[in-house]
Amino acid sequence: MALRDSEAPILAAVFLDLMGFGMVLADIQLRAEAMAPKGWRPGWIIGGLLASTFVTQMFASPRWGRLSDRRGRKPVFVLCTVLSAVAMLVYGLAGSLGMLLLSRIISGLGAANVAVLQAYLSDRTDPSDRAAALGRIGAAISAGLVVGPPLGGFLAASGGNHLIGLVAGSASLIGAIWMARALPNLPPHPTEEPEHHALFDLRLLKELPAIRSLVLIAAVAWFSLAMLEGTFARLISYLYAYDQRQFGLLFGYESFLGIVIQASLVGWVVTRVRESNVLRISYLAQGLGLAANPFAANLLPIGPPFVLLVIASTLYSVGSSLANPTLNSLCSRLTPDSRQGELFGLMQGARSVGFVVGPVLGGALFDWQPAAPYIIAGVVCVLASALVPSVLSQPDPGPSQNTT
Repeated sequence: MALRDSEAPILAAVFLDLMGFGMVLADIQLRAEAMAPKGWRPGWIIGGLLASTFVTQMFASPRWGRLSDRRGRKPVFVLCTVLSAVAMLVYGLAGSLGMLLLSRIISGLGAANVAVLQAYLSDRTDPSDRAAALGRIGAAISAGLVVGPPLGGFLAASGGNHLIGLVAGSASLIGAIWMARALPNLPPHPTEEPEHHALFDLRLLKELPAIRSLVLIAAVAWFSLAMLEGTFARLISYLYAYDQRQFGLLFGYESFLGIVIQASLVGWVVTRVRESNVLRISYLAQGLGLAANPFAANLLPIGPPFVLLVIASTLYSVGSSLANPTLNSLCSRLTPDSRQGELFGLMQGARSVGFVVGPVLGGALFDWQPAAPYIIAGVVCVLASALVPSVLSQPDPGPSQNTT
């Protein structure tokens, strides 16, 4: 079966799962704030809820990735996506902070599904085409996040978290069933490495020093996004009196722009511009976009706050849509084929580190000063840009490490 044939169910399943994730994302901040006990700082509660997903993911994803190396990608993906569906259904039943927390923990257990599919595409793609293939996965993610947040905002207004959970859980379950029926299962990669039972599985970083700084950059960049996702609904409500609907529209716009860039421009850009320059410029754009969000109301002579928030979202989306597949492709080229699942699980673990720290710190800073998380996140992106040159000075291991 040709790669493009097998991509159809992959991209559809990613779209459906991320659509459900986006529905929850549009609702959880304001819902948790409403459930917070009187006298408690909501920033800590919201940050803790969001971080719980990624604490769980940080432990689980590398292990799911290694299991997919040993047992095959398809069964691991299907199981993880079923867990994701269960998490969303629990969210729909949540009437307390405890139930919200349970849904987020289950979501973290199943969140390795995208990493496993990234490894699947890496198995089936030549190294020279890998950035474009991973860009298509990114486009499917963005497509889900185009539809999910606006739909989640509408469902929240119509039926609260109950309707969101039902629709989101059903979407993920459909994706799991589709993949179970349609995706061919590649044979696992044989390995003689012993099983690893340490709490954190960081052997790949020890054995492949060329990817260490790349993983650090991933964690730093995802931290900046987590500062936004953990506070953005509250920010636009506090400063501009916007609700889930405006949040959904802005987040959906960012994701739509991500589709255009990742589906059609990533492969073109990385063949014409040095990867170091792509990453450097991308992280600078992200930083400017993040830092601009809390100052939209100060620029009213130029336009209304919503228009200026769209401009900030454009800068951020362009930067992240170019940086993420480029970074993933670099890591993939530097990693043996037999450890691609482990790699993408580790990359998702790095994302989890950012999303553990980002929402908690961002929520606490927001309670102190609403603009603070955005200024700090912008500075963090500039630091990520500064890390790029030392990363790409590492030698490429050549085809002996990666032959597809």
